[in-house]
Amino acid sequence: MTRPWLQVIGLTEKGVMALPAGDLSKIAGADLVISPDRFLDDIRHLNGFSGDAMTWPQPFLDIIPLLQEQRGQKVVVCATGDPLWYGAASTLARYFSADDMEITPAASGFQWAAARMGWPQHSIRCLTVHGRPHETVLKYLAPSARLLVIAHDHQTPDQIASLLTMAGYGEAHLTVMGHIGGDNETCHQASAKDWQDQAHDVPGFHILAIACPDVATGFLPLTPGLPDDAFQSDGKLTKAETRAATLAALKPCDGGVLWDLGCGSGAVGIEWMRAANNARAFGLDNRQDRLDVAAGNAARLGVPEWQGICADLPHGLDDLPPPDAVFIGGGLTAELVGHVRTRLKPGGRLVVNTVTLESEAVLLSLWQRWGGELKRIAVSRAEPVGPFHGWRPLMPVTQWSLESETWS
Repeated sequence: MTRPWLQVIGLTEKGVMALPAGDLSKIAGADLVISPDRFLDDIRHLNGFSGDAMTWPQPFLDIIPLLQEQRGQKVVVCATGDPLWYGAASTLARYFSADDMEITPAASGFQWAAARMGWPQHSIRCLTVHGRPHETVLKYLAPSARLLVIAHDHQTPDQIASLLTMAGYGEAHLTVMGHIGGDNETCHQASAKDWQDQAHDVPGFHILAIACPDVATGFLPLTPGLPDDAFQSDGKLTKAETRAATLAALKPCDGGVLWDLGCGSGAVGIEWMRAANNARAFGLDNRQDRLDVAAGNAARLGVPEWQGICADLPHGLDDLPPPDAVFIGGGLTAELVGHVRTRLKPGGRLVVNTVTLESEAVLLSLWQRWGGELKRIAVSRAEPVGPFHGWRPLMPVTQWSLESETWS
C-alpha cells in the first residue's frame, strides 16, 4: 500500500524529539515540513533532514493552495495534540481526502487537562475559543457542568471570567493549565468572580477548565422553549410554549442549516443552534434594529455565530446555503413558500406560524395544495386578577408544517 504524500503528525509539549522513531523518520525524509514556530529549530537540526521547514502561514487557510502545489511531494504538517480535535487536520480534511493524508495523533491538551482535573472525558464538554467568540462557552453553562476550553491567547481567562460573572456564574472555578504535558507546565486557579483580583502570568497556549457550581439559579437548558425573558425584543417574539412546539417540528440536527424568515428577536434560530452541535441559523428581517437586538440575544445565549441579514423577502435568500429547515414567522406569501420549496434539502422541514386571519387564509390554501400538518396552538397563562388569579390566553397560533418529501 502506497503511503499518502501528506503526513499530519501530532506533537505534545515535549516537542519533536519525543516522537517515536517512525515519525522522526517521516520528518527527516520530507521535502517540506510545516510546523508551529516553537518546533522549527529542532526540525531543521534533525539528523538526516535536508528539506525545507516553515511555520504555518497566516491566515491558516493559505496552507491549502500551498499544499495543493506540493501534491506528490513528501510533505509533513506538524500540529499539537490530536490534529483532528479542533486541530489543523480538521481544516485539511475539508480539502484533502483520507487517501491523501496519514494522520498520527498525540495525546491532546484535552486529555492532559482531563487527567490533571480527574474528570472522566465522557462526562465533560470540550470546546475551543481559538479564533472564535468567547461567548461560545455561555451555551453550556449549567449546574455541575464541567468544561475544557482551548484558549485563544493569554487574555482568554480574563474575558471568560468576566462573561461567567455577568451570566450569574461568578462562583464557577477556573483552572488554567499552561504548556500542559510539557516540562514548563503551569497552573493558576481562582473563581470567576475573583479572577480579576489576582495577578496571573498565563501563557498563550493553555487549556481552561471551568467547574460550574452545583446550584445555578435560573439556568438556561439546551432544550427548546427558553423563558420569554431570556430574549430582548420589541414584542415580536415567538412565545416559549409555541417556540418549543415549533423547534420540535423543525427537528434541529447536528450541522443543520436553518433559515429563520421574519426572525424578529431571533429566538427560533438561536434555539436551533443551542439544540444541536455545529448547527447554523440565518435570520432574515427587514429591520436592522431588530437584527441588532437578535445578535445581542445570540451572543448572550452562547451562539454568537448566528447570522442576521437585513432584506425584504424573498430577497437575501439566493446566496444562503440550502437549508435543512425553514421557519417562516413573518412575511408569509405563497410566492415565498414557492421560493423556499426550490431550495429546501431532501428531507427538509418547513414550519410556518401565523396569528392573523389574513395569513391564516394563505396558510389554509397552502395546506390544501401541499398537505402536511395543520394545527392550532392555544396557550393560557395564570396571571393576577385583582387579589386572585385567572387564565389569560395568548394569541392562538396556527401552525403548518411539512417535510419536503410530501411535496409533489
